[in-house]
Amino acid sequence: MKRIHITGCPRSGTTLMMELMRTCFKCDAYCEHEVSIFEPVSGSPDIYFSKQPSDVKRMEPLLSADRNLYSITMIRDPRSVITSQHKNLPGTYFCNFRIWNDCYQAAKQLKKHPRNIAIQYEDLVQNPDGVQIRIEQAFSFLKKTGRFSDYHQIAKPSKDANAALGGVRQISDERIRSWQNHLPRIKHEWKLHRELEGILIDEGYESDHTWTTQFEGVEPKKGTCRYPDKQNPLKKLEYTIRTRRKTAKYIKKTDSRLLTP
Repeated sequence: MKRIHITGCPRSGTTLMMELMRTCFKCDAYCEHEVSIFEPVSGSPDIYFSKQPSDVKRMEPLLSADRNLYSITMIRDPRSVITSQHKNLPGTYFCNFRIWNDCYQAAKQLKKHPRNIAIQYEDLVQNPDGVQIRIEQAFSFLKKTGRFSDYHQIAKPSKDANAALGGVRQISDERIRSWQNHLPRIKHEWKLHRELEGILIDEGYESDHTWTTQFEGVEPKKGTCRYPDKQNPLKKLEYTIRTRRKTAKYIKKTDSRLLTP
């Protein structure tokens, strides 16, 4: 089985990418919305698509161990991510820069792996068919069944996926700069994390620091967010231990499978 697992920071386009993949490429099975990389796949599909944004922090050792595992990592302008609000949580920001940066640092490590392809959300919505060609070239075993630019005409997402997408519609870049409607929120995060400026330049979202002039006269405002500014140390330790155990189990199972005649 060849498994393509889609990861990235929450609100970075992972749901859209998942729906594009299962709609426009042939596969034998796929998860309905989100599933952990550690979750066993039922049946014996030749090609399986799955996604779980937070798994971006777990993928590196798994890709190294499992030659049948492939990944797509979604990266999006952090300003768009930290100002995104889920349809089911109006008035609540989905995540903060701390969460985005944790995922981004993991994504940077994955860029080096030959079975991973990093996709900027902004490239996807501005040139969907061009991104599809990149994926075809990276994963030659895929068979195209439709164009990314036409996906809205045939897509049938699950209830959860449809809610995350806010409904199926034609791919558009109209939301790329929507973060400008949330300058108080961005200024709050920028004051806490000045490294944001350098990352924007490194990733090509800005050519210099002049974009911060938009903050003149703007009062920073934290707003309501699903995640705290600082992570609980005990929860972080518990997460690390649990992930190491699951990773070891996955690798052991992979080794056994690859050694089977």
